[in-house]
Amino acid sequence: MTAPIVHIGYHKTATTWFQETVFPAARSHEFIPRKQVQDALLAPPGLHFDAATAREKLALDGRTRPVVLSEENLSGYLHNGGLHGLIGPEMARRIHAVLPDARIVIFIRSQPEILRATYAQYVSGGGTWSQKRYFGGMQHRRGALTRPWKAPAFEYEHFDFEPLVAFYEGLFGREKVFLYPYEWIRDEAALLSRMTDDLGIEFGHESAAAKARNVSLGTASLAVVRGANLFTRQSVVNKDCIVDLPGGQVLRHGVKRALGAIRPLNAHRLQLRADVLAKAEDLYAPGNRRLMASRGLPLDELGYPL
Repeated sequence: MTAPIVHIGYHKTATTWFQETVFPAARSHEFIPRKQVQDALLAPPGLHFDAATAREKLALDGRTRPVVLSEENLSGYLHNGGLHGLIGPEMARRIHAVLPDARIVIFIRSQPEILRATYAQYVSGGGTWSQKRYFGGMQHRRGALTRPWKAPAFEYEHFDFEPLVAFYEGLFGREKVFLYPYEWIRDEAALLSRMTDDLGIEFGHESAAAKARNVSLGTASLAVVRGANLFTRQSVVNKDCIVDLPGGQVLRHGVKRALGAIRPLNAHRLQLRADVLAKAEDLYAPGNRRLMASRGLPLDELGYPL
């Protein structure tokens, strides 16, 4: 029988497309909605997780097809460093306790690009901090806020993919962990054909141009949105707020929609600060080289720091 599949992210690697379009239409597997996955695996506090209860919440018994789970927060939330890097390995243990025969799917992305997309999402989601403050993590904080185990913030280490890949390989076996660069989505048919061969999944959705999904706002639009975000406390934790206006969240979404329709404001793509790029090159290169060697992935051709 074809094995269950657990897709753990990462964020900003077309997870929404997989969850809304690709996996629900699969003919070979039964897609479990994200809310069920979150309730079963993410919601229980540390020592209150029970594998049998999780199986019940996922309704695994009695299904006629293998399941597919897709939830990017299983690899950790991007804006808080995966709670100081603790969520990723804990979710791996929980998945193994519930679905020990699962095939694990991990999508990665060139770190400069994933950092750019992460900051753009932070602002789009309500953030007000500059790149310097956001990527600075603990540097621009005081007291207890400088301790990531007390008040988590963005951490570069979250997007160092190789340690989490190695952790999953140790739990499930290397042959059950499948790694795909996000950049391969440019050739959607080839990527999904590869996934079919690897995972035994039969896709049934209608193909569409992957590059048209999740287009980010441009530099000028993001600057305006940052200003509008000062008038609501939602939806990210680490931000400033002048006043939490009634309806401020509605205003924020309205501003985003209006700006998205003004093409000149989105003509210039967000650029990362030079120090952010330098940090990415320095931190991520060793792990990327190991992944390229062990997995035979063309990360050099895809623009990954090496």
